[in-house]
Amino acid sequence: MQIEGYIPLGERHETDELHMWLSQKVVDFLNAERRGANRKHVDKAVLILANLRRNGLKDLNNNTMFVTEGRFLSGRSGLADMAVYAAKSYQLRVYGGIVRISGQSVFLCPDGTVKKQNKADRAQLERVAKILGDYHER
Repeated sequence: MQIEGYIPLGERHETDELHMWLSQKVVDFLNAERRGANRKHVDKAVLILANLRRNGLKDLNNNTMFVTEGRFLSGRSGLADMAVYAAKSYQLRVYGGIVRISGQSVFLCPDGTVKKQNKADRAQLERVAKILGDYHER
């Protein structure tokens, strides 16, 4: 499987629950934050995403480091709203969601940020949902 503009997070094993793909934008963001003061937070967020790849959502329910940010319009008629999740450590967030691509479940991470305030940026979450909707097959 190859998704243009996205890079797989680690090597996927056949027993993993999900494919995990990060956009080049997220990879660049994480690399920049890793060089600064947020190194430990980047490492923690990446570990959370790797755990998600291996085990799916079942082990991450009720976890303060991985939360559902809500459901937002997918931007496509006939397609339900997309759930947007955040892998988080302190103020660092990696946003993504589960989509179906070529009949397989993929956790796609199109965006990330360091929050400046307690409330999530709704416009950013809506953009993430639209990107997820663009990749999700019907």
